[in-house]
Amino acid sequence: MSNPPSSNVLMDFLNGSFNGDPADARAFCERTMTPNFVRLQAGGDRTDFERSVEKIAHFRANGKWDPSMKFFAQDGNKVSARVVGDVQIGDEPAKKLELMIMAEMNEQGLFERIWEQIAEYTTGEE
Repeated sequence: MSNPPSSNVLMDFLNGSFNGDPADARAFCERTMTPNFVRLQAGGDRTDFERSVEKIAHFRANGKWDPSMKFFAQDGNKVSARVVGDVQIGDEPAKKLELMIMAEMNEQGLFERIWEQIAEYTTGEE
């Protein structure tokens, strides 16, 4: 694999989903995801590559994101992480959310599958 996963690669991906020109969302996805990208969220939500382009453009246009990685583990091309951060979308009040994520990258270092669970952060260490 040319770019083995790391906490920096994962955080760059997460941060890039919120930060940047909304018009560049497709180029960002093409640089970071395979065309067969699939995102599964606990509760049944599924996002494919095209839907990810739309979501990332929306987040970049309307979102604010201030994360902190609390846990990271790697096994070859698979990573898992716990990220806690303040998220605001549009005029909604900011919320502190906890993101549990598992990701798999292909041989070229592009994200291929991501499984995530997002919940409002209520307790725990900071």
